[in-house]
Amino acid sequence: MIPCVFTGIAAVVFGLDVILKQAIEETFTPGEERIVAGGKVRIRKVYNEGAALGFMKNRADVLKKISALLGIAALLYDALLLRKPRRFLEKTGMMLFTGGAFSNIFDRILRGRVIDYIGFKTRWPKVTEITYNLGDFAIFIGAALETFSHVFGKRQSKFTVKKTPLPDRE
Repeated sequence: MIPCVFTGIAAVVFGLDVILKQAIEETFTPGEERIVAGGKVRIRKVYNEGAALGFMKNRADVLKKISALLGIAALLYDALLLRKPRRFLEKTGMMLFTGGAFSNIFDRILRGRVIDYIGFKTRWPKVTEITYNLGDFAIFIGAALETFSHVFGKRQSKFTVKKTPLPDRE
C-alpha cells in the first residue's frame, strides 16, 4: 500500500475527533450528560486538563511541551516506517496512534485542555466516571496493533541458515 493510504488513516482519525470535540464543545454544557444505546453509553462534556486520567493536570505548561516532543518523535518514526516495505499492521497501528495522539495534542495546545465525550455504564462506578474521546480509542487500538505486529509478526533473523540439499545416496 502506498504511504498516502496510511497517512489518510491518521488524517481521518484526527479530523473526525476534532470535529466531534467541536460539536460537543458547542452543544453541551460542562457536566451535561446524555444517555444513549440503552443506557450503556453516555455522551458528556468533560475537560481533561492533564494527560490520561488527569495526570499532570497541575503542570499544563510542562505537559504541552512533553506532548509536542512526543508528537514530533511519533512523526519521525512514522516517516521512517512508511518508507519500509510491507509492515501493514504496524503502519496501520502507528497511523491510528498518531491520529489520536495529534487530536489530543491539538486540543491541549489550542484549548489548554482536552475535551472528552464518551463514557460507558459499567458495574464499577469509578470506571463509569471515566470519559474518553475518539482519539483515546485510536491511541489504544493503534498501540495494541503496533504491539501485536512486533510480538506476532514475521521477523527475519540476522543469521539465516542456508538450506542445501543432501547429495543423493545410491
